Amino acid sequence: MTYASTITKIVPEYPYPEKVIVLPIENSRETSQKSPKLKKDGTPKRIKSNKKKGEKSEVYPIQIPDIKKIIGYFAENEMWQNYLIFVMSCNMARRIGDTLSLTWEHLFFPATGKIRNDMKEIVEDKTDKLANPHINSAVKKAIILYIEKTGLNPADNDYHNPVFIQTSGNYKGNVITADGYRKGLKKTAEAVGIEYNIGTHSPRKTFGMLSRMIHPNDYDSMELLQQIFNHSDTKTTQHYIGLTKQKVDRYYDDMGEFWDDYITGNKTYEEIANKPVISIEVENLREIITEAYRAGTVNANVQDPMTHIEAINKIMLMIEGVEK
Repeated sequence: MTYASTITKIVPEYPYPEKVIVLPIENSRETSQKSPKLKKDGTPKRIKSNKKKGEKSEVYPIQIPDIKKIIGYFAENEMWQNYLIFVMSCNMARRIGDTLSLTWEHLFFPATGKIRNDMKEIVEDKTDKLANPHINSAVKKAIILYIEKTGLNPADNDYHNPVFIQTSGNYKGNVITADGYRKGLKKTAEAVGIEYNIGTHSPRKTFGMLSRMIHPNDYDSMELLQQIFNHSDTKTTQHYIGLTKQKVDRYYDDMGEFWDDYITGNKTYEEIANKPVISIEVENLREIITEAYRAGTVNANVQDPMTHIEAINKIMLMIEGVEK
């Protein structure tokens, strides 16, 4: 190989000093180097990965019985940082790095000392987008329990202290790391007998899985979830236009009620899972509604209950005849 010229490049060695190396340029072609991704403020974006060699990279949503096992394990072993992180991740669908960066001011109003209804706005580390998810009842209960069990005072340092300070062990006083939480979650999954692969992204996926289960008939569900997850696809973003914050908040609140009833409560999911759901073509649905309207108009002044029962039966037969 022959070289037309050389260039000198200064390469920093961590932490320093700098190292000077000479790179060859083959013939007259210029070398190019991929520029790092930058945040809006011009600083390099940190690209984090907790993938470990030899481990399967894909992780899965956590099934309802296993959610109960995990929060039970965290509580029994007094792993309160992990407990709150897990509950918040399942109910707010935030990435682990964004959750661990929270201070108490994100969760409380300093002026009143009360828990906020919506988290104070954060800038997502991965996307640079703004997010202020709703704080539902399940998260509020977990925050109160966390404070009681750890003895932390959110008001210290005017609510500017990190939420996830470790209160014991060799790393007391430090914020739990993403890798530390990941290891704790993996260890817990193994201890409670979860055989499928889960990781720090699993609770975020779990939010989506449970939301679809809770709202099986909501045709807006995927668009709403894409908004909650703050996905960056332009086509998807167009679908968000016109969606109200109240409906997004309803998803957070429904998740909190579901959590209280079916995760920490005594209800079983079969109570809502077995509700009949049918699919009908739009044209057939229009005919059924028209017949219902006609029967209601014609029979409005009829006193005989059998007339109304027969009209209802006719409509039910129409539904049964066209359901997919």
